[in-house]
Amino acid sequence: MGNERKVKWRVALRRRLIAGTVVILPVTATVFVLLWIFRLLDGLLGRFLYPGLSRYVPWIELLPGLGVIVLVMLLVFVGWITERAIGSRLIATWHALLDRIPLIRRIYAAANRIVRTVFGKDKRPFHAVVLIEYPSDGRWSIGFLAGDSPGVIQQVVPDSVSVFVPSTPNPTTGWLVIVPRHKVHEVALTVDEAFTMILSGGAATPDHLAGAAIEGARLPPAAQVSPAAAGHGAGA
Repeated sequence: MGNERKVKWRVALRRRLIAGTVVILPVTATVFVLLWIFRLLDGLLGRFLYPGLSRYVPWIELLPGLGVIVLVMLLVFVGWITERAIGSRLIATWHALLDRIPLIRRIYAAANRIVRTVFGKDKRPFHAVVLIEYPSDGRWSIGFLAGDSPGVIQQVVPDSVSVFVPSTPNPTTGWLVIVPRHKVHEVALTVDEAFTMILSGGAATPDHLAGAAIEGARLPPAAQVSPAAAGHGAGA
């Protein structure tokens, strides 16, 4: 009886330990990521604000978040300026000035296009979750349909699309793959569900889709991007 009680106690302890880990670990990871983002944003302007203000208000360094508040106010102010006629002219002048500097022009143009694609109105950087044979035939990778390939690429690979294939477990990096449209298979997964699978290395799958078959049909016409979105790709 004594050994049986010990076994039951160990099983119960292990079960409760796992249950507690399942509850606490995601919360801890979320808090850690949010704190990292908060400190990163706060440090952008905080590194200049705190040393200057500490001369007049010694206890200012005990109040974290000043950099974030000033950053938000700055973004709102710039947004307000751009909505005014004089602000639009100033922004246009700024764009023209940066466009004349050789090295900065390339970096600024690429960053500007990426930001406008991600945050632009009525535009989504990814249109669907797809499967493609990558890195070789018979080996399938999860990717995100980014849009039609640019015209110069269409001349080499007719009727092709740009697919971003993220790496595991860090989906912020990956590969831009040009694939003929007929070789792209759309999958009944949302972008969030696909990212969850990628982050977990395939260990975490959507419960309602676990074991379900992928759609065998080719990419339907409805999933094709509009002509206005043609040429928009994705990068890592």
